[in-house]
Amino acid sequence: MKLEAFDWPNCTVLVGGYGRAGSGAGQLLVSLGATVFVYDDSPNLLINSPLERISGGAELLETIALVDLIVVSPGISPGHEIFSRPDKVVSELAFARSLIDAPIAAITGTNGKTTVSTLVTEMLKNSGRTAIAAGNIGTSLSSVALTKPDVFVLEASSFQLAFTPCLNAHSAAFLNFSPDHLDWHPSLEHYFDSKLNVANGMSQNACVYVPLGEPLIKKSLEERGGHPCVIPNAKTLIVGGEVVINGQVVAAVSQLHRKFRHDLENFMFAGSVAMEFGVKAEAIEEVLSGFTGLAHRMELVGEYNGRVIYNDSKATTPDAVLCDLESLSSVVLIAGGRNKGLDLTSLIGLSNKLRHVIGIGESGREICAVFADTDVPTTPASSMAEAVQVAFSSAKRFDAIVLSPGCTSWDWYASYEDRGTEFVECVKRFVPILLSDCDE
Repeated sequence: MKLEAFDWPNCTVLVGGYGRAGSGAGQLLVSLGATVFVYDDSPNLLINSPLERISGGAELLETIALVDLIVVSPGISPGHEIFSRPDKVVSELAFARSLIDAPIAAITGTNGKTTVSTLVTEMLKNSGRTAIAAGNIGTSLSSVALTKPDVFVLEASSFQLAFTPCLNAHSAAFLNFSPDHLDWHPSLEHYFDSKLNVANGMSQNACVYVPLGEPLIKKSLEERGGHPCVIPNAKTLIVGGEVVINGQVVAAVSQLHRKFRHDLENFMFAGSVAMEFGVKAEAIEEVLSGFTGLAHRMELVGEYNGRVIYNDSKATTPDAVLCDLESLSSVVLIAGGRNKGLDLTSLIGLSNKLRHVIGIGESGREICAVFADTDVPTTPASSMAEAVQVAFSSAKRFDAIVLSPGCTSWDWYASYEDRGTEFVECVKRFVPILLSDCDE
């Protein structure tokens, strides 16, 4: 399907899902002159004229048969009846991309997408280019598609890429891969294949940056005709003491605020992608040396009597927890939430560095059960306040207390941001009381 050939004023389009991406697509389609129908599962959602809301069942099926195109939002999973005519379906991402002339830097992966997308955007801006970050990062591509930046930096989730047959990025990065979103994707293979779509439509000499430690990503891209370039393992940087990108030294590790292993790898990915757009090492170094991290991603909350507190609420998979805690030696872990169909038993790999585990949310007891055959003490907590109090009472001097859930927030909270915010608030509320009870 060539979206560029559509005569929008003479088209009828169904937008599936009217959240951030769907509303952006709907408004953009109206501005192009299309007739737009909207379907959303939420009965209380307000739809502004001239968009026409339709209901499910027979009316939805009739509309699907009528329209020329179906633009789906990331929230609608592949098993929904809106996919009964797959030949008409494209993602909001694919629709918006068809209207863009500016080059795109596309970032995907299970973990680190937002950080790398943010860094690439800042590196481009620091070199004098206009750049807009869009996609999964919070701004729908449709809402900014008609602007004219020098570069669009696109954080591309698997939900968006699953129905994006040709992204045609100028440069891309596939940061890492581990099981996730198995409550949305029908299989792990579907999740992986969706991620690989980040390279679809790239030119013969374009490069997709991939991690050294995951050869399956490199091999799969090569089989699709892609041109992967391998990012070195960050452990070599820690030994060498310098961040080297494309043969150029851009920063000394000792001068960086963030130097966990995953931080250093994110820096190399971001710098490599930025260099594809002509960004110089000096502009990259300035961004990296000033970067203190993003909220809810191993965010330093504070240090209290030698106990360092981190808010890592964005870690919503076991692999993210394993990665983020790799550089710590003694941890009191708060973990749990709503499981996405993932195997939580991999967390047992942290046993040698865990002083205590506090389970929260729907999977709190499941988290605790993972460590049943180890020497790690566990406690299920019925609230974040209780979890923080247990963590402080069990932590010793030089321990790290970390909220790194390994699960989604959608049991107790509306978002990982809400979860992380309450954690920080509980820490600050109880610190004056709990410090008096802590061992020195």
